[in-house]
Amino acid sequence: MLDLFVAAAALLFLDQLSKRIVRRRRVRGMKCTCTGHRSRVGLVLIWFLALACATILHASSATFQSHLSMLGVGAALGGAAGNLSDVLRRRAIVDFIDLGWWPVFNVADIGIVAGLVAAFLPLV
Repeated sequence: MLDLFVAAAALLFLDQLSKRIVRRRRVRGMKCTCTGHRSRVGLVLIWFLALACATILHASSATFQSHLSMLGVGAALGGAAGNLSDVLRRRAIVDFIDLGWWPVFNVADIGIVAGLVAAFLPLV
């Protein structure tokens, strides 16, 4: 379980740091957009539900026992916590990575997607 918390904390830190840098410096070539969310209480409840599900899966299944799986779940939860933090503090998620051909996203979104891929990779 330590892997999960370390990965979550690291991704949350990187996400918030990257957003702070982009907001302060308006990094050249990066577009900063804010996606609004109305139901902050609902998002908080969903995040805690995801944390509870990850804990239950880890405790009751051999599926999420590997270090890779725990790092992946931690990265996904850390990314979700980063976006949730934006919603709670700013009422909007700060997205700044714009590839032009894909919707604008942020470090938290990368952590969520890559984390879930890593979590389920041992199942394949």
